[in-house]
Amino acid sequence: MSWPRIRTIYRKDMRDALRDSRVLTAILLPLGLGLLYSFMFSDENIRTQKAKVGVVSDGTTQLTTVISKQTGRALRLTFVAVPNAPDLEQQVQRKKVDVGLVVPPGFDAAVKAGESPQLTVVLPSSPSFDSDYVDAVLDRSVQALAGRAPPARIVLRSLPPESGGATAIEALGARKDFILVSIILLLAMIAVYAVPAVLVEETEKKTMEALTLIASTADVIAAKALFGIVLSIVSVPVLLVITRGNPAEVAALAAAVVLSAAVLVGIGLLCGGLFKTQQQVNTWSGVILLALLAPAFTIGMPTPAAVNTALAFIPTAQTFRLIANAFAGRALYPHEWLSYAVLLAWAVGAYGLLWWRLSRQEEG
Repeated sequence: MSWPRIRTIYRKDMRDALRDSRVLTAILLPLGLGLLYSFMFSDENIRTQKAKVGVVSDGTTQLTTVISKQTGRALRLTFVAVPNAPDLEQQVQRKKVDVGLVVPPGFDAAVKAGESPQLTVVLPSSPSFDSDYVDAVLDRSVQALAGRAPPARIVLRSLPPESGGATAIEALGARKDFILVSIILLLAMIAVYAVPAVLVEETEKKTMEALTLIASTADVIAAKALFGIVLSIVSVPVLLVITRGNPAEVAALAAAVVLSAAVLVGIGLLCGGLFKTQQQVNTWSGVILLALLAPAFTIGMPTPAAVNTALAFIPTAQTFRLIANAFAGRALYPHEWLSYAVLLAWAVGAYGLLWWRLSRQEEG
């Protein structure tokens, strides 16, 4: 291969691409969708609930502190001191506080002594989740204040997500999950729209034959592949910046993006060589794009096992797995070596067929 000839062809393609609205559309559309998704969705699957509690007491009780410890992160409580019970009832009625507590003097000492002092809870006429939650946690709070152990010690254990489940959206949140989809859309659009558009333009202008006269088959393949890969590795960081994407493992994401871009560009070059007109590009590239995007939307969903097995052979399925792991910083999808093996197999197949096709054209 001759690097000067590769560089010359690459620069020509890049200049043509910057003047071609079809290529710019293939890049700007995924960027725009990614930006839209980043503002439509939030990473938080469950927002922290907040509640305001009005308290009538002599200021010596530790009940409010115990209640806060019992609720933990499930409910963020704010306690407001109220001078007397009538004022507390008015504030609850006017919804200035979600729930009210009337703590009698000496409450803490009486509870610790084993007595049963009266604790008044003021609820609104239509209790909310917050007021019901505070009401429900009072029994445990009083037990903790009294120093009495509950009948049984309850230990909560969170199980790890199952492999093959909807782990990406559960672990990363909807916003980052759609950023992953936008990355795959961007790589696929460049491969099946931008690269074939340049090839078809050269076919229509009869410049492809001229290229094969001054450069070898390997030079032409390398230059066209370099064009698509550079577009991809430049566009993906732009997408991450505008969508506020923050992968946990940048190196792993970069490796997945570069390899996937090389594979998809090879597929785009192979398909682009079969197209003779721009109308064919618009028609068939859409079909190929849908096939490449299918795994990004179905992976981890409750689809039949046969469908999941079939989709696993599509390269973008492995791309999704690798970039999901890179964003999470852990193996949401195990066996990364298998993902790389599938992508490498696609690369060998796509560029091998491309080499064979161009060689046949030269012989003909």
